[in-house]
Amino acid sequence: MRYRPLALILAALLVTTSCGRTDTPTASASAAGWNSALPVATDKGPVAMWRLEGGFLPPGLLAIRPPRVVVYADGWAIVDAARTLRLAKADLNKLLAALDRDLSGQPATATPRPGAPVVMDAPTTVLGVRTAGGKREVRIPALDETRGSYAKALYDARDRFGRLARRITGKGQNYVSRRVRLVAEQTTLRGGKARPWPRGVPEPRAAGSPVRTRDLSGKAAMAAIRLIPRDADQRGGWRVFRARSGASLAVSWRYLLPDE
Repeated sequence: MRYRPLALILAALLVTTSCGRTDTPTASASAAGWNSALPVATDKGPVAMWRLEGGFLPPGLLAIRPPRVVVYADGWAIVDAARTLRLAKADLNKLLAALDRDLSGQPATATPRPGAPVVMDAPTTVLGVRTAGGKREVRIPALDETRGSYAKALYDARDRFGRLARRITGKGQNYVSRRVRLVAEQTTLRGGKARPWPRGVPEPRAAGSPVRTRDLSGKAAMAAIRLIPRDADQRGGWRVFRARSGASLAVSWRYLLPDE
C-alpha cells in the first residue's frame, strides 16, 4: 500500500485550483496548442467516455470503479480517475470524429453475432461520444471477452480508447481533485482489530446495503486522503475501520471527476 505525503497532495491541489477549475489537472496548455483562456464547456459533461458496468467483482469495487477514460471539451482526458493529459485541439477533434463514425448507426445495446460465446459475469462495455451532431452511446456486453463477436466498428472504437488510455498513463501526470468518493463495505474481521474511525472523516450513511458511499469535499476530503490508504489499483484489501455506529467497514476512496 503506497502513501502520499499530505504536503505533496496539497501542493498539487493548489496548482489545479490556479487553473480556474477545481478538478482540472495541470498541464502545459501552450504546448497542447490551446488558448489558456479557452472556456470550459458550460455543462462540464464529457465529450467521449469509456466505462464498464457490472461484472464479477465485490460490491465495494463495483461502487468505487471510475470510468476507464473520460475526455472533456477543453481537451483534458482522465484515465481511471488517476492519470490525466490534455489533448491538442486537433487530436481531440480527430478522436471525436473517429468515434462518431465508429458508433454511428449502432444500436443502444449491441447484439453479438449468432453463435458467439456466452461469457457469464463479464462486464458490459459502454462507449460514448458527444459532438455537435448529438450524443451516441452503445452498451456492449462482454466486448473484451468475446473478440470478433460484434461489429468491427465497435472494436475500432474500443481500441481508440485503449490507445488513448496507454498514452495518458505513459505521458500524463497524476490526477488529483479536492473532492473524493468514500466507499465503505461492511465486513467481518477474522483476527486483528479494526482501527478507530479516522478523525474528521464523515461516516458513510447506511442505506440498507452492505456498501456505503459518500462524496466528500474540502477538509473532509483532505482528511480522508491523509488518513485512509487508497487502493489505487483497485485490488481490494482495504483497511478496516470501526465506525462510530459499531460496524466494521473496509474503506477506500478515489478522486471524483469534474462532472461527478
